[in-house]
Amino acid sequence: MLTNQKISGAIAKTFSQIFPKALLAITVNVASLCALSYGVINNAEAINPDSHNLIPQNIRLARNPSLNVDGRISSTLVDEQGRLWIGTWQGLMQIDQRSGKAIASISLPNSTVTALLEDRRGYFWVGTTSGLYQIDPDSGKIENIAIQLSSSRILSLAMDRAGFIWVGTDQGITRISPYNAETYARLPDIPGTAANVMQIDNAGNIWVGTLNGLFKLNPGTAKITARIPYVSGQIVQAIAVDPSGKIWAGTPRNVIEINPNTNKAIARINSVTGRDIVALVSSKNGELWIGMRDGLVLASTDNGAIKSSIYNLPSSSVINLLVHNQQIWVGTEDGLGKINSNLKQSEIPTATATVVYKMPSK
Repeated sequence: MLTNQKISGAIAKTFSQIFPKALLAITVNVASLCALSYGVINNAEAINPDSHNLIPQNIRLARNPSLNVDGRISSTLVDEQGRLWIGTWQGLMQIDQRSGKAIASISLPNSTVTALLEDRRGYFWVGTTSGLYQIDPDSGKIENIAIQLSSSRILSLAMDRAGFIWVGTDQGITRISPYNAETYARLPDIPGTAANVMQIDNAGNIWVGTLNGLFKLNPGTAKITARIPYVSGQIVQAIAVDPSGKIWAGTPRNVIEINPNTNKAIARINSVTGRDIVALVSSKNGELWIGMRDGLVLASTDNGAIKSSIYNLPSSSVINLLVHNQQIWVGTEDGLGKINSNLKQSEIPTATATVVYKMPSK
C-alpha cells in the first residue's frame, strides 16, 4: 500500500525555487506552516512501516541545504535528466555539477539515506535506515512505502529487467511493484541474511552480497541459482559488472573475480589485499575502480595491476562510486569528488580528483 499525503497548496510557493512544479507530500498540521520560514515543520505525521500507524514527526526542510546536510555521501545518482543527487546521513540533496552548490535538500524523518534508485517513470526510490520512500523529483511529492518489508533498515536497492524493485534489508530481500508497491516475493532466508549490495548482471540475474558470501538470484522465480563457494563466509560489500560480463566482488580482504557462466571465482587484485573494499565500479573500457576505507585506485582487470592511485579526494575514506558519461563520482566521508574516466594512457598514473562538494566549515 502507498501512503499518499499532500501538503496544502500554500506551501508550493515555498518550494518554487527548488521544485518548479512543487508540492511536497507529507501530512502536516496547518498550524505548523508558519515554521516553514525557519525550515522546520512540527506536528507532522509519518507512517511506521512495521505497524502502518501514523506517528508524530518533526521534519526539517532546508532552505539553505548546504548548511544542514552532513558531508558523508552514502549514495549517488545521476537521473535521466542529468541532475546529480546525493544521499547523506541527513537526507537527499541535489547538487549543481559545475559549482558544487546544493540546489535542493529533502530531509526524511529520522533517516540516513542508504540507497538510491530511479525507476522507469523517473521516480526515485530512497532506502533509509528507517524505511523506504518514493519521491517524484519534478513535483517534490514524497510517499512512504508502508508495506511489510523484512525490515525497515534498507541496505540496497535494485531494479530488474521487468521493472520490479528489489529491496535489500538487514533481514532479507523483498520484491515489490513500482506502480502499487504490492509485494510479490520475500526472501528472508538468504545466506548471511543482510543484503548489503545488489547488482544486475548482463543476463538479468541479480547478484547479492551478504554477511556470509555472494549468491546469484533468478528475478523471475525469486530463487537462488548459485552460491559462490570461494566467497563463502566472507562479507561482500561491493559488486560490479564489467563490459565483458564478469562479476567483481569486494570484501574486507580482497577483490574477487567471478565467471557468471561457471560461477568460479579467483582473487584477482592482490595488491589491495586487506584494505577493506567498500565500493566497485567498472568503466566502459573494462578498468576497475576500487574504493576503500583508505583510498581509491584504478586497476587493470587483465592482470590485476594497479594503474593509478587517486588523490585530492574530499576524504580518503570512500563510501560509494558511480560511473556516468565518462565521469566517476566518488562519495566519501567528507564530500563528493569526480574523476574523468576517459583518460589517456599517459594521464592515468597521475590522475587526480576534483572536489565537487565538501562539508561546509562550521
